[in-house]
Amino acid sequence: FNFPNKYSLADDMNAGVTIGIVTIPQAMAFAILAGIPPIYGLYGSFIPLLIYGFLSSSNYLNVGPVSIISIFIFNILSQNVDPFTTEYINDLIILGIMTGLIQLLFGVFKLGKFLRYIPTSIITGFIQAAAIVIIASQLNTAFGINFPKNINNLERIPYLFFNFQDIELNTTVLFLISCSFLFLFAKFFPRFPTSILLVIVTGALSYLLNFEKYGLLLIGEVPKGLPEFILPTIDIDVIKYLPGAFGIAFIASIGSSIMALKLESNQPKSINLNREYISLGLAKFFSAFFGSMISAGRFNRTVLAYKIGGKTQITGIVSSFIILLTILFLTPVVYYFPQSVIAAIIVYSVYFLFDFELMFKLWMNDKSELFYLISTMFLTLFIGFVEGIILGMFIKFTTGYFFVKEKTS
Repeated sequence: FNFPNKYSLADDMNAGVTIGIVTIPQAMAFAILAGIPPIYGLYGSFIPLLIYGFLSSSNYLNVGPVSIISIFIFNILSQNVDPFTTEYINDLIILGIMTGLIQLLFGVFKLGKFLRYIPTSIITGFIQAAAIVIIASQLNTAFGINFPKNINNLERIPYLFFNFQDIELNTTVLFLISCSFLFLFAKFFPRFPTSILLVIVTGALSYLLNFEKYGLLLIGEVPKGLPEFILPTIDIDVIKYLPGAFGIAFIASIGSSIMALKLESNQPKSINLNREYISLGLAKFFSAFFGSMISAGRFNRTVLAYKIGGKTQITGIVSSFIILLTILFLTPVVYYFPQSVIAAIIVYSVYFLFDFELMFKLWMNDKSELFYLISTMFLTLFIGFVEGIILGMFIKFTTGYFFVKEKTS
């Protein structure tokens, strides 16, 4: 493990427990989004976290189910098999095996070195866009509002503004109180395990006061059971999943690398991106045989782990055991966790992805780089995550000459 100076295991334990608790509702929600039962989302958190934690070179990157990958999985598989069926799980395993092998080959052929040439402005623009999308994805549980199914995450923001009268008051109040609690403690007691305390206190109040009676959504039933090894049925037709597997591997590699590199300066040894790809690929490959949801680097949980004091990969390993214990023993407790509190923890963690200091610095000293940052952010928001990065880099490298010429003049 990449231990820093003055290391304290308690920091990793605290962060690991918190991330494990926060992961549970997210993993189940993203599994349903992908068209599979919630239990496979928990498997997609437990197994990959354990494998990646022992192999990675990043101290902070947290892996597990992510919303973007969930959407990709659904779009790829639902065209051929019905969601929530045995055939769907079989094809999910095949897709996961393919994705893991492709990402493994990225590392073997040392493609990681190319990502180090992505400019900071492009990376930051991408991260700002991802933060906005993640926050938008939490608006339904934060305010208790039902969004139309035909609108995307970004369209939820104006919809909420024009339909604010439809919010659920008790849910909104609990969300706002939770956010205030998190930000105030972060300012005055930054080392305090605020997230864990918040979840425990609100969970206990939920049990004692029957929050469901007041219209508050809880996590609800979490199924029990260890994952079983599944050998998928394979035929020649599975080749049709190769393009989708490549797309998932590409997105997962870019997103995971960008997040890992963003926090690289805080760890004693630099990140080996090729090793990262091999670690992530192996995590996907082996976990796929248990029907695990395809995993990737998570922005919000990575930042949350960093903010609450996680120092090494042990944070992720502790999180995986929290999820395992939850699957085996703690499902009655998880039932009472309010969803709006989990949304507050996610929003709190994602807020710190916004690099206002860098944007102000670029505004004062290098407006051309600020232009690339903002361009990448808007392209990522309105066109797509992969397209946003590619187009952002294209704009920078095709217009950079003119900006340099103008500065020289």
